[in-house]
Amino acid sequence: MNPRDIRIAIAEANGYEWTMEAHLESGYHSWQNFADQCGNEVLDDELPDYCNDLNAMHEVIKTLDTKQQIQYADVLCRQTGKELLDYTGCYYPGENPIIDMEIIFLVHNSTALQRAEAYLRTIGKWNEKD
Repeated sequence: MNPRDIRIAIAEANGYEWTMEAHLESGYHSWQNFADQCGNEVLDDELPDYCNDLNAMHEVIKTLDTKQQIQYADVLCRQTGKELLDYTGCYYPGENPIIDMEIIFLVHNSTALQRAEAYLRTIGKWNEKD
């Protein structure tokens, strides 16, 4: 997914909706449709920059439930070649304090773009086609 698609997907997953009141002259049915016709300036004005703004991603991550938070951390760890969850999908915190600290470090130091991708993968909205 490119940064524009990421911004749209996260925004829609967090309640941003296309409204005719927002752009009365358009007639488009989605952010993607509108952005395709009008370019990136629309996103710059309307949507948070999830790919570059850690504060925006912090707010998004707070919407995940406990199970999703563990999946999200697993995705971030896998992006760096580490695995958080075992083959059964279980994680046992405290079992290995060194691994726990490594996981905390990886998650804490991830970029906004890494967090955005992990979030979309966690909620099933990541699109591999791009």
